[in-house]
Amino acid sequence: MATVDVTQHLETITKKIDDGIDQYAPPAMKEQLKSIESMHPMLKQAHVVGGALLLPVLILFYVLGGFTLLVSLSGFLYPAYKSLQAMEVNDPAEDKQWLTYWVVYGTFSIFESVMSFLKDIIPYYNVLKLGLFIFLYHSSTKGATKVYDKILTPYIIPHISGAKATKAE
Repeated sequence: MATVDVTQHLETITKKIDDGIDQYAPPAMKEQLKSIESMHPMLKQAHVVGGALLLPVLILFYVLGGFTLLVSLSGFLYPAYKSLQAMEVNDPAEDKQWLTYWVVYGTFSIFESVMSFLKDIIPYYNVLKLGLFIFLYHSSTKGATKVYDKILTPYIIPHISGAKATKAE
C-alpha cells in the first residue's frame, strides 16, 4: 500500500516536471530532453531535477568566491595532501618536489598580493594561475622540480650556499 502511494506521488511529480518543460523550456532544450528520454524514460526528469538542485549549489559557489575559490583550493588542498604523504615516505625526490612547490607557492602568493593590480590587467588571470599550479604539482610534469633545477639551482642556490660557506669560515 505504501509503495502505491510513493509511485502515485512520483507520477504526480513527473507529470508536473513534464508540464513545466512543455510550458517553459525553449525548443532546443525540449529536443535535447526528448533525445535523452529516448534512451531511458526517466532520464529527462532526472536531468531537470539534477539541474534544479545544482543551480543553488552553483549560486552558493559563486557567492563564496567562484572560480577564484576553486583556484585557491586546487592550489592548496591537493599539494597539502601530497606533502603530508611525502613526509611519511623517505624519498628525497618527493621532498624536493613538495618543498619547492611550497616555496614557489609562497613566493607567488606574496608577489600576487603586492602586484594585485595585475589580476585586473591580465585576461584569464585565474585560468593561467590554475594552469601554473597544476603544472607545478601534477605528477606527470613535476613542474616544481623543474623550477628548482632550472631556476633556483643556477640563480638562487649559489647565493645561499655562498652565504653558508662565508659563515663557516
